[in-house]
Amino acid sequence: MTLTDHEARGEAVDDDPVSIEIFAKNLENIAHEMGLVMMRSSGSPVIAEAVDFSTFIADAHGDIICYAGYITIYLGTARQAVKHILATVPREQIRPGDMFICNDPFTTGNAHAVDVGVVRPIFASGPAGPDDDPELIAWCWSEAHVNDFGGFAPGSMAPMATEAYGEALRLPGVKLVDQGRLVDDIWRIIETNIRVPELVLNDIRCFIAACNRCDERMQDLIAHYGLDTFRRYVEVSKDLAEQAVRERIAELPNGIYTAEEHVEHNGHTNDLYPLRCTLTVGDDTLRFDFSDSAPQTNGFVNCSAPITLGCVASPLLITLLPDLPINQGTLRPIEVITRPGTICDARMPAPVSAGHLETGFRVCKLVTRLLADIQGASANPFLREHVMAPFQDSWNASFFYAPDENGELVPFPDMNGGGSGAGAQAVADGMDVSGMLAQPQNSIPDIEINELGYPVLYLWRKLNTNSGGPGRYRGGDGLDLAWTPWHTTGGQEHVMAACWQVPPAGVFGGYPGSSSGFTLVSGAGADTALARGQVPATLDELAAPPRRLDGKQFGLTVLPGDVVNLRAGGGGGYGDPLDREPGQVAADVRAGIVSARAASASYGVELGPDGDVDPAATAVRREEIRAARRDWAREGDHLVRRSPAAATLTERDQWCQHRDGVELVEYADPDTAAMVRTEIVVTGPPR
Repeated sequence: MTLTDHEARGEAVDDDPVSIEIFAKNLENIAHEMGLVMMRSSGSPVIAEAVDFSTFIADAHGDIICYAGYITIYLGTARQAVKHILATVPREQIRPGDMFICNDPFTTGNAHAVDVGVVRPIFASGPAGPDDDPELIAWCWSEAHVNDFGGFAPGSMAPMATEAYGEALRLPGVKLVDQGRLVDDIWRIIETNIRVPELVLNDIRCFIAACNRCDERMQDLIAHYGLDTFRRYVEVSKDLAEQAVRERIAELPNGIYTAEEHVEHNGHTNDLYPLRCTLTVGDDTLRFDFSDSAPQTNGFVNCSAPITLGCVASPLLITLLPDLPINQGTLRPIEVITRPGTICDARMPAPVSAGHLETGFRVCKLVTRLLADIQGASANPFLREHVMAPFQDSWNASFFYAPDENGELVPFPDMNGGGSGAGAQAVADGMDVSGMLAQPQNSIPDIEINELGYPVLYLWRKLNTNSGGPGRYRGGDGLDLAWTPWHTTGGQEHVMAACWQVPPAGVFGGYPGSSSGFTLVSGAGADTALARGQVPATLDELAAPPRRLDGKQFGLTVLPGDVVNLRAGGGGGYGDPLDREPGQVAADVRAGIVSARAASASYGVELGPDGDVDPAATAVRREEIRAARRDWAREGDHLVRRSPAAATLTERDQWCQHRDGVELVEYADPDTAAMVRTEIVVTGPPR
């Protein structure tokens, strides 16, 4: 749709693109200011430090007119929340000053019940002036992860749950504020059902404050432009975004493309659940069909259809549409199809409390891989330059539930779990400790803030060396951290790693990144060492052997002196590692990103005693690797080697925690021995 279409409908259009852009940026600034209000007024490190929240503004019908890019996977969730309220609350009961609270994955589309949102209708004075009936013109939403919202598990993410009823209190868009007055009954229900009411209720107050600020700023905006111009600019902005997206899609090669990923360990069963997508690229449309994915499970890895939509949109916004605005027009050319009752379109009573971290982020990885192949085949250099390998995209959730120094039980959600690595790009390395693809403004907490608020003491936080996938451009490394209980008698720990067995793939000859995982060292004696003035810096320095944990484990006892260790994985690599400039490899070794041993094994780079590149030895080593590739079996047009995923890369035993049923398949050109592509192949369920 273009400006001419508006003229065809009899609408006067005298607005230049600059005016439309200024208007759109005004809306964007309002949505971002909502986030700043939340960060300034929340007392939770989850919001103030980790930036784990989202804000958006919709029109009167719930269609997106502006979305702040804090967390992009909630695009579908935010819209669904407004649509559900409009469908279930009589219009005469939606009044100025009202606010609705929602956290139900099955009605308002939330990621999980511990992500709580507040939705506010925005009104303008009626046509006859302030005394006329106000007119509903927009909605706003502020949402964040809170520390707890009830249910069986501290922190409300429940790997032991077999149905949604065991996960958390769910509120399907009920009125929390009625014409400016708090609904005490709802407030008391929330207060009674959560473990840390003071902290969580203060977070909800910060959501209310953000929505209040949005209403104030929107009133100023409407007063500046006038209501008619406001409405027209909103629609023109959508139409221009749609037109730009269709033009961008037209630069892609038409066709039907398929890919598969695997969701891991549903909390009860260590199995692999296939997630399949068929992407149809039309002249100016994209159709993602996930209908052939696994049925929903009795474990908490399922996600809702709105989350699947947001997880499809996130790679699109980052790699295909990075320079375009986010509104409903952006989504019009994109169709996402799911089948009810599958892991990506779960229905009651399926548990979903980690679904966006498990199935959702697998959708992100899968779509990123598909886009890499398609954009790499485009004639448009802009699209080729924005090709990217999958991020690690594993939020490694850790919850410690223990009494603090005052004897009060406190759930500790360690938001360092987002410290995994980014996928490499066609023009640059992936970011180290980047966080999730769908969280462009993600952060990790300040260590001292966590130690102030929770009964823990960190021993180290550093890069997880060699965790990024080798390539001409390497995947970003994740982090390696450890903490011990502090000023507490100890408590329970449960851990959830979503990328524990099947790591993120590399593209165009790049190797996969590492997997993620937790280690528990019981009897580590960290408290004793600290009392002696020694600060352990590695697992080898502890007084007891480490125990690798499964992808999901609940109810682990962690006592004073014990140590919990997280190694977050890295992103996939781009291009043949033998094409990486040797000086870059040497710089990575000096920075602790790559070990000297892995520099030789993965990149064919040999270093001298001073750490500088030895050119002659490097040339010999790289030719040795190419010669070894020439000895691989010939399959069709490629030289091929198949091996257990962890066996091929030296010093990376964390790369694939569980090796049975997961293979790395490498394809090289028979003439040049250059790496063409690598694939992670699942040959069967884990033993």
